[in-house]
Amino acid sequence: MKIIGFKNSVIFCSFIARSIGPYLRVSKTAEKNLNKVFEKKINIKKILPQIWDNFGKYIGEFPFINELSDEEMHSMFVMEGIENVKSYQDKKEPFLLFLAHQANWDFVIRHITDIYPKFAIIYRKANNPYVDKKILVTRSKDPNVFMIAKGPSGAKGLVRAIKNGYSIAMLVDQKMNDGIEVPFFGRPAMTANAIAKLSLQYNYPIIPCQLVRKNNHFKAILHPEISYQTTTNKEKDIYNIMLLINQTLEKWIKENPSQWFWFHNRWKD
Repeated sequence: MKIIGFKNSVIFCSFIARSIGPYLRVSKTAEKNLNKVFEKKINIKKILPQIWDNFGKYIGEFPFINELSDEEMHSMFVMEGIENVKSYQDKKEPFLLFLAHQANWDFVIRHITDIYPKFAIIYRKANNPYVDKKILVTRSKDPNVFMIAKGPSGAKGLVRAIKNGYSIAMLVDQKMNDGIEVPFFGRPAMTANAIAKLSLQYNYPIIPCQLVRKNNHFKAILHPEISYQTTTNKEKDIYNIMLLINQTLEKWIKENPSQWFWFHNRWKD
């Protein structure tokens, strides 16, 4: 894709995705998920090509994450809510940032780490080792980013990042079988709870980062930190924090349903 250039790569991949994608088997998963969430309140046949269009653009953009200059990257972004992290930045205090698989989640991580150095990214390994290696190599080219795999294999890296004062970003919207069951769109969903554990253990604030695609530009909204009350019951506190986060994700997805990654088996059947 690098041969044809950034713009042509995005145009080509989005065209292929919206033309072929709706006929692929994985689209059945997206339809099933859309029906669970919206219960036929939206035109699924109309929105499916839009979902594929967004994903196609993501595929076309991905090879260029670290090829674009800072000026090119920044020209595609509007950042809102910078004041919500300014105090942490000024004091060089780390914070937790959560995102969803919306718009282009990798692009926004590149953009944010350009502005706020010393970020550790907790990522989920791809099932295919070759794909995982390609993704990791592409993401790891950014010197500001410290990549940490989810699970036991990343534990040492996480401890090292915390000791060195890194802020930590993670995607929290996908199914995690060894997580906890928390409602998501009114249905029980196995939910990764690492962000809640880290916040409670290290007293890190949790900042929601919402992503919105506007044609070939992006808006990243840094919302005020998640406010929660602690009790003497740690498990209850973790559950309550993740419930607040899932409710935040629900709002974002409802606002821009065509930009979420619906191809994932998020709920138990």
